[in-house]
Formats: sequence, C-alpha cells, structure tokens
Amino acid sequence: MKADKKQLTDFFKKLSDMNCITPVWEKVLDVLIELEPKVSFETLAVFCIYFSLLDDGNICIPVAQGKLIDKWQKKWEGLLLQENLLAQQADDDKYFADIINKGLPQISSEQLPNLIADDDFSKPFIIDAGWLFATKYYKAKISIETRIRLIMKHNTIPPLEEEKEKTLEYFKNLTSAEGRSPMTLKDEQLNALLRGLDENLIITGGPGTGKTTVICYLLWKLFLTKDVMDYSLFLAAPSGKAADRMKESISETLARLNLEAIPAGPQRDTAQAVFEKLNSAQSSTIHRLLSFNPSTNGFRYNAENQFDEKSIFVIDEASMIDITLFSSLLEAIPEGARVFILGDKDQLPSVQAGAVLGELLAKKTGSVAELKQSSRFNDNSDVVRLKNAMQEASPLDKNLAFLTNWNDWKNSHSFTNLPQGEFPVTTFIPEHNYSDKATQLEEITAAWGNAFYEDLVQQAHYASLDFETSKLDSLWQAASKARILCAERKGLQGVETINNQICSSILKAQADSTDDDYFTGQLLMLTKNQSIFCLYNGDSGIVVEHNNLKYLMVKKEIKNSGDTDVAQQGIFQKGSYIFYPLHLLPKESIETAYAITIHKSQGSGYKAILVLLPSQIGHPLLNRQIAYTAITRTEGATYIFADYETLEHARQTVIERDTQIHLD
Repeated sequence: MKADKKQLTDFFKKLSDMNCITPVWEKVLDVLIELEPKVSFETLAVFCIYFSLLDDGNICIPVAQGKLIDKWQKKWEGLLLQENLLAQQADDDKYFADIINKGLPQISSEQLPNLIADDDFSKPFIIDAGWLFATKYYKAKISIETRIRLIMKHNTIPPLEEEKEKTLEYFKNLTSAEGRSPMTLKDEQLNALLRGLDENLIITGGPGTGKTTVICYLLWKLFLTKDVMDYSLFLAAPSGKAADRMKESISETLARLNLEAIPAGPQRDTAQAVFEKLNSAQSSTIHRLLSFNPSTNGFRYNAENQFDEKSIFVIDEASMIDITLFSSLLEAIPEGARVFILGDKDQLPSVQAGAVLGELLAKKTGSVAELKQSSRFNDNSDVVRLKNAMQEASPLDKNLAFLTNWNDWKNSHSFTNLPQGEFPVTTFIPEHNYSDKATQLEEITAAWGNAFYEDLVQQAHYASLDFETSKLDSLWQAASKARILCAERKGLQGVETINNQICSSILKAQADSTDDDYFTGQLLMLTKNQSIFCLYNGDSGIVVEHNNLKYLMVKKEIKNSGDTDVAQQGIFQKGSYIFYPLHLLPKESIETAYAITIHKSQGSGYKAILVLLPSQIGHPLLNRQIAYTAITRTEGATYIFADYETLEHARQTVIERDTQIHLD
C-alpha cells in the first residue's frame, strides 16, 4: 500500500517534537518515496526509526522485529522521561510495536528493489547478516575491517627485560638536569615504547597515564634507531583543539630532554636533528590532513591516492573519530606506513555514528598497548576510588559516593579554599522537591561563581592596562581554574541556564553594567571552527579590552602566522597569548563557558569541577561514559550534584552502539 503522506508527516513530527530525529531526514524520506513510490507508511516509519538511531551513533539496526522493538522502546522511554510524559508510554509502546511488526518485514531487496541491495553498494541501503545498513556506513565498516587487518599486524614477541632496562636508563640520563628529577618510565610504558619500534599500535589509557609521553619517546627512539629520518611525520586528531593539545604535550615532553647529556659529536648531532624534526612537526585535524575539498565533497588523499609509504602517523583522541572519517583515514594510509592510534577506551564515543576505537580495542587486542597507571592521580584518592567503582560490575559502595548535605557543608566550607593534593570528591545531595532543588542549585551555582568567576572581571581589567606577561599569566590561570560540567544543554541543570545565572550574577555585582554582547572577564568557548584564525570548536578564552575594543584572549601557538594578514585584521600576540577582536568572530560561533557540556570538556583538565548529572533515572545522558568523562576532568577537587541512585544508575548504564564491525 502506498504511504499516506499526512500519516508520515504526523509520525515524523511525533519524533521531531521529542528532539529525537534531525530535520534533514525528512528530505531523505522524500527521496526514498521518489525511488519507491509504492512504499508503505509503516516501512517509511521504520526508516525514520533507523535514522533516529543513526543520530544516536548506531550505524545499523536489526531486521529482527523483537530486537528492534526492544531497542527503540528503550530509547523512547528515556525521551518520555525527559519530557515528563511517562504516562503515555504504554500507548506509545503498542503504537511503535505495531509499526515495526508491519513495516520491518517489508524491508528487503525483493520488496524494495530500488532501495535495498543484498551484496553490492548500488542502492541506498544494504542488508547483511540480519542487519540493515545505510550503504555509506556499510562501506565504511567493510573498509575499516579490511584496512585494519593490513595496517595492524602485531608482533607476538614481548620486549626483552634487558631492552627495557637499557631504555629506562637511557631516558633517565636524557631527562636528567640540575634541579630536576629524571623521567622514570613505568613498565607498561616501556612495553608500549619498545613494541612500537617494530609494530603499529593502538595505545589506550586514561588521563595522566602518559600516552603522549610514550608516543614522544617512541618517536624519538624510532628516528634515532630505525633509519626513518626521511619519513614524513603526521600528527592529527579529530578536532583542532585536540590537535593543538597533542602538539603542546609533545613540545612539553621534548623540553624535558637534556641533549647536553649526550656526548658531543655525531651522536649529539643526530639527536639534535631528531629533536628539531619532532619539535617542528605540526599537528592538524584529520580533515586537514586528508585535504578535504568542499567542491568535490571528498578528500585529496584516499584509497586511490594514498600518502607516501615513508610516513609515520600519530592519531590522537581516537574515541572521538566517527566511522566514516576513520574509514577515510585508514584508506589513505599505505600498508607499509607506521601508525600509532591513541585514545581513552572509557571516554564518550564520537558524536557522529560509530564507536570505532571501542571496537578496535575489543577485537584487535594483539595490537593494543594499555596504560593503566596514572601519574596524575593518587590511586588511593577519592576520585580514583570513585572512578574505579563506577566501572565495576558490582553496585557502587555508598561510602565511595561521598554524599554530603549542602546545608551542612556550606556552613563550614567554601569553594574558595580548595583542598590540596588528595583529589577529594564531595557529592551534594539534591532536594527532592523541584522548587527546593532549583533554589539549592542556584545557591550552589552562586557560591561557585563568587569563588571562581566574579574576580575575573577585575583581573581582566587589570591585565588589559598594559598586557604585562605576569598579569596575563595570572589571568589565564584564574580563568582556567574551574568549570561546571553539565550533561545537558537545556533545563534546570543545563549549560544555558547555569551560564545565564552566572552572567546575571556577575553583571549585577558590577557598578558599570554593559549593554554590549560580551563583558570584560567573560569566559567564552568556540562552538564552530574558525580555521582562518586557527580557532576551533572547543577552544576557550577570556574577554579583555584594548584601545576600547574587546578581544578574546586565547593561549595558543599560531601556525603559519606569516602567511596571514593577522595584523591587518587586528589580531595580535603577547607571549603565549593570541588576541582576537571579537567583532571578527560570528556570534553564532561563540557561547559563554562558565559551564560547558561534558562532551566539550573531553581532553581538558581543571583544578576544580562541579559536575551536574541528569536527575531522572533512565535519562539518555545518564550513563557510565558521561560520569567517567566528567570526573576524570579534575586536576584537584571534584564536586558532584547527584544522589546515590543517580550515580548507581550511571554505573549500570553503558553506551552501546550497533556497528557490527568484525576483526580477526
């Protein structure tokens, strides 16, 4: 039966009203109807369900009715929960089950020959082994399976103890300097380093486990001992922010090397050449690395035009790379190249479809080097004990939730006096009544803003007087000290509400309020890439004034600044800081950043964090990866606004994406 257009429009609106499907899919439905004019409403509704699950990061759906019903009803329940509409769940469950039971059996190459293929890429969709894929994602899946088998050929022989001892001693000597302790590599770091001299690796580990340190020293030894000085070195990450951070981390690690410890002569000359090669290496986004061409919507480097075989690739923050970009990257890398993929297996997966790093770690174990020992955290500290407990299969010990009554705490404590050295955790128990909870959260937010953000206005004005390096350093340290990390964007605990509250409080406290879009001392974050200025989604800064103009001050190394007319645009640099006139940056690409989403916080660290987790049990953003990513952003004190049930539900809920990637 031909689809009823109104019925389909109403169905799409039902999903859209719950913010569970992006508008672009409505146009895709029109294309499907053009290709198969007689397709039924129920079948198109199942495609809508698939598109919604694609938006969640799945790349395929099961063609078994029971499995799809279970998966969809679980998602819909979470959406109803967010909107306080659980009363209609039973009716909705029956409605969707009827649609899936009628529509899913019609999804086959026999009944939809213009839409679905069984064994080639000629149609928009393909069915394989009981799963429906958009052909684009199926091709990416097959490509990843093929390329990983070619690129990641592991060596089963572990490093010899003698080699490890020699390497340990070598880097101790190389990092020894007067007044500074030598670098001591842990056993797991030595294993990864020595394995990487002869095999391509996936290096995984949490914050502070030394992934970048290992890769820097691995590259050092590789260039020194493996006759690869003529190889090109490519450092890349999925975002500009992550790429910049990798480069900064490598530069900091190189700065620890004392080349004077190497005897003068050919040895030191070679080491100096390696130092210069590593120090001059530039990082980039994966899109820039592959040379994306908007006019062709493709990459210059691809399966037909690969990089030179004499290449070394370091790919950081791999958990954030979606399946199609991962596929494009692997296709462009020749079989003989050296490849090192870095990432944290417990962090949030990519925003777009796929969870490739997780699949590689689970199914390509022979090529994995896992770093478990963190030099950032004390194993007995509160945050590590909570982090470990949140990743266990058994229920969370209530003592490790560090539950605290806010009213009692505020009478004898203050956010201004941060505990030192022990990575303490304090969890404020929310009030049960909504209005009481709102009042409580406003009070906590006001105290936080007073402790960390209100003084930034005076500091920014003070630093703006003469832009002395010491004043800028102090301002940046203060601006980078603390963040509120929210799972949600909207609602009582969302970044929009929290940022509005803090801005209102700060402006109210100032004698000279402003009608400008931004005020001096305001924290801002980029939400869209501004590549022409080397600014990227996730970069953050603070507003300062100069000659009656407002600037965004960002700590950043500008690459290729000589090739741009930055001076004519009013951009200038003082020491480590770049100052961008705010009128150059589109308003829609910037937002206030006293509170940021947990997704945006990935890769960052702060001396104090306040974590706001969703309070509704079953909320889609209340899960283990969200909680892990949030609490591991701390470099000092961690405060959480949640009760025990919230933390326990987060521990129980693990994000799982259907990709059906299979690796030997």
